[in-house]
Amino acid sequence: MRLVRLVSLFIFTAAALVPHHVLAQERLNFAYISPNAGSASVLWVAKDAGIFKKHGLDVNVIYIEGTPKALMSLFAGELQVVAGTGPAVASAKVRGADASMIMGFEVFLPYYLIVTPAIKNIEDLKGKVGANHSAATSADFAMRLGLRNIGLDPERDVNLRVVGATNLRMIMMQQGQAQFSVFSTTEREEAEKMGFKVLVDLAGKRIPYAHSGVITSQKMLREKRDAMMRFGRASVEAIHYFKNNKSQTIAILKKYAKSDLTTLDSAHAYLKNAIPDMPYPTLEGMKTILAEMARTRPEVLKHDAATMVDRSIVKAIEDEGFLQKLKSN
Repeated sequence: MRLVRLVSLFIFTAAALVPHHVLAQERLNFAYISPNAGSASVLWVAKDAGIFKKHGLDVNVIYIEGTPKALMSLFAGELQVVAGTGPAVASAKVRGADASMIMGFEVFLPYYLIVTPAIKNIEDLKGKVGANHSAATSADFAMRLGLRNIGLDPERDVNLRVVGATNLRMIMMQQGQAQFSVFSTTEREEAEKMGFKVLVDLAGKRIPYAHSGVITSQKMLREKRDAMMRFGRASVEAIHYFKNNKSQTIAILKKYAKSDLTTLDSAHAYLKNAIPDMPYPTLEGMKTILAEMARTRPEVLKHDAATMVDRSIVKAIEDEGFLQKLKSN
């Protein structure tokens, strides 16, 4: 009997010393919206390098094409977190939906207007077919902004066809069914390998833009604040890991990326510089999105861009000195 009591006491004491996250993992469903090695890949790293688990999170990683579709699952309660784009957040918010960008991974517009070899100049684009993504995606936003930037009306001067994700737009151009599209910095190399060329460098203009980041609801922030803080810390740690462990990171990217794997080195190099150590969501970038939406819907300007971003998670993580502790280890 005495032995049983001693064993019980040992188990109780050992359990008390084990970190809480080891005893109980908070389960979250998280979706990323592109099969390419973009900024959401830091969260692939958080999953596969065990960083989410370290912070007491059991994260189920799901692919859903396009932020608008992913947000529908967020609103239905099927997801708790989405790695997505600003235009979908703004569109949802003006409709009264509960969505906030709580982290910003890419805070400038990282796109290029890319064309087939037959297109020699801007004038050649008139009347041509553009392979576009669906409405309220970053690619659709970049397409329209890029065309206006070079003096073309996206509604009148060209024929935009909704195709979908990057790989589908590239296939359409390969098959000769479209003559141009927009691709991000991490996708540009693959497009050029296919023989396509850059006509307009939007990325070089450094236009403030909420291209990618972490999205959740205010309801989630209220009811699961601790879980979201842990998700935030895990994300910051994953960014640090991503930047300082290239070979391990590339190995993880190879598992998830559905694009030309020979472009992963350049994708990693770009993201290493593009993603900030402390990923604050960009208010100026969200203002850019609202201004663009207002071209066809002036009433959206009555909405405040500040309601579409929530900096409190990143601010709390910075205030507690989490990143400094990481760097000192």
